[in-house]
Amino acid sequence: MSDENSSVCFVSIYAYAYFATDRDLPTGGAERQLYLLAQELTAEFDIQFIVGDFGQPHRLRQDGVTLHRSYEPSADGPPWVRAKQLLGLLGAMRRANPDLYVFRGDRTRAIVVGLLARILGKQWVYNVALDSQASADSDGSTSLTEFFFGRAIRDANHVIAQTPSQQASLQTSYGVESTIVPNGYPPAEEPISAEQREFFVYVGRINESQKQTHRFVELARRLPDEEFVLIGPQSDTDAYHERIEQEAAAVDNLQFLGQVDPEAVHKYFRRAIALVNTSTQEGFPNTFLEAWRVSTPIISLNVDPGRFLDGRSLGYADGSFDQLVSLADQLAVSNDYRRQLGEAGRTCFESNYHISATAADYSRVLQTHSK
Repeated sequence: MSDENSSVCFVSIYAYAYFATDRDLPTGGAERQLYLLAQELTAEFDIQFIVGDFGQPHRLRQDGVTLHRSYEPSADGPPWVRAKQLLGLLGAMRRANPDLYVFRGDRTRAIVVGLLARILGKQWVYNVALDSQASADSDGSTSLTEFFFGRAIRDANHVIAQTPSQQASLQTSYGVESTIVPNGYPPAEEPISAEQREFFVYVGRINESQKQTHRFVELARRLPDEEFVLIGPQSDTDAYHERIEQEAAAVDNLQFLGQVDPEAVHKYFRRAIALVNTSTQEGFPNTFLEAWRVSTPIISLNVDPGRFLDGRSLGYADGSFDQLVSLADQLAVSNDYRRQLGEAGRTCFESNYHISATAADYSRVLQTHSK
């Protein structure tokens, strides 16, 4: 790394899970994408991360980037806990002292990061992670949160969208111009054949409102002659997680593995008949790319894969659970159908979604604001 490289700091509290792979820590697709981008960008930038306090040292050098510990994450807490977290975040951001901060995701945290960046006299970039973050009032935010979020992203030095629909929503809802940078993923080895596929897989957070994990359990019940594998960390209430564990245990053809190491999970994508998505909404799912790069078909209840697949709505149930069951049944019995959907996905991945191409697009945005 040259001394002349600009410094970019990603504020991503749960991204530490991808640097500490020996720890069982919660994380998600947004954090995974930032980790992958960081590995591609270290030759051009001094990359830093603000991460949560998981008991690690205040400052670490790992995988070519510098990690700064901020605060211990918690779902809720009294005002004094929130104040302590805010001070911990401010202290970590001050220690990092980059040319540019980048935040991806949650509206409330975006407001805070944007404000602290300005207090520190720095530029910042906001990166949409879900469709609802690009559209006013679409995620149930309070009017006060909505007001301050709109002000924050209008004040940002740049906004990055993942898709054309997000870009249009940002313009309509907030009058904000944005640059489209799709998610990317490293290429994979040659996939196995359609005939060798073994099961349907769900990979994602165990979550009721957005991910609707229970619909995957329901799908396994509807197709008792097929095998199903459920993979994902807890991200909802203990009660919902326990409900999914109990329901899965009662379905003979369903195996619930819980959280699986990010690298180990690839073997499940590779062997799957199809990835099943039951979410109510997504931004740009990393899991779609992880499946397509190994020619694994995707069947999706509410999120049209055609948004990312050159407009071809292959494997889309259009909100109908009965149609999702029908799609799974077709893939279970037809190797030709598996091959058709898998090859379409892999072709599109190879043409559009290599992480190197995504990083090049991201770099152009960062270079503009980090000098």
